[in-house]
Amino acid sequence: MGAATSATSAATVVATSVAFGVGARLLRPRARWTPSAARAVLVTGCDRGLGFSLAAHCRSLGLTVFAGVLDAGSPGARKLGGLGVHVVPLDVTDGRSVQGAVATVQQALRNDPQLSLAALVNNAGVLVFGEFGWQTPRQVSLQLDVNLAGTMNVTRAFLPLLRRPSPDGPGGSRGRVVVVTSHCALASLPALSVYAATKAGLQAWADALRMEQAQYGVPVVQVVPGSFTHLSGILATHEDHAREMDEAMTEEDRQFYGDYPRRFHEYLSVVSDMGRKASESPTKLPDEKLHSVFEDALLSLRPKERYVHEPWRYTLYHTLMKVAPTGVKDWLAIRFASLPSFKEK
Repeated sequence: MGAATSATSAATVVATSVAFGVGARLLRPRARWTPSAARAVLVTGCDRGLGFSLAAHCRSLGLTVFAGVLDAGSPGARKLGGLGVHVVPLDVTDGRSVQGAVATVQQALRNDPQLSLAALVNNAGVLVFGEFGWQTPRQVSLQLDVNLAGTMNVTRAFLPLLRRPSPDGPGGSRGRVVVVTSHCALASLPALSVYAATKAGLQAWADALRMEQAQYGVPVVQVVPGSFTHLSGILATHEDHAREMDEAMTEEDRQFYGDYPRRFHEYLSVVSDMGRKASESPTKLPDEKLHSVFEDALLSLRPKERYVHEPWRYTLYHTLMKVAPTGVKDWLAIRFASLPSFKEK
């Protein structure tokens, strides 16, 4: 009887907490801190695509922006420099490079006592398109090192600066960690197994980090951006990756797969060409809703744990993936990806 009563009481507490939590979220005002040059944001992976777009947008809001770039001489880096963005060489897989970026931001904070680091936006990422059985160990390690370990290393290095109270923030507010994940973390797709694994890992890591850092006043926010692969430049090097996969194939692989890998990579050549053009002349992404979502993640005094930006078909797809049986899920994922398929001889 006592155990049953305790269980009932616990269930009541949980249900009440959930109800209050949902109500508070629905009624919560969208209070924001005001963007100003006294607030700094560091964005990683700004040579092109989403990182370039976010750095440019944050600068247009009046924030002080540090843009981490792999190549300080890239078209994206030069464009951002012309906008008044502080371009910082940053290879997230290189400890010395990460410490150099920390030192750059730290020096800027020393030079201006009113300046604080308001946010670290972990955006840098690498995507290799191809079946797991085709990808080389180097390609697998590259994605793990950049997307997952690199994000962790950069975050660890910048946490001391993020923990510092902002001189002009409400209640001595501290900086926050923003983690860019992916729709692939919500539902994996064929030919993106390694990329999806890194993004799912980031999601799990960010969930735990959010709970750890809450006691220090450092919010951890996830953003799942929409589909803009053709504009991001993330597939700009697909042909190089395809060549590496092809050269690593054994004679047995070639006999088994036949022309499947060739058809697969040729199918992606159009997106690859668009990616190269996006890299050669990066521009701000033409999606104001996406930028608005990131503004909420950056500026909200009480940010949500996860912001998802997606077209309606993504919403429908992910809803179906939650309730459908395995066979239907697999069929949906294959249809959603719309990639060439293997034809057995």
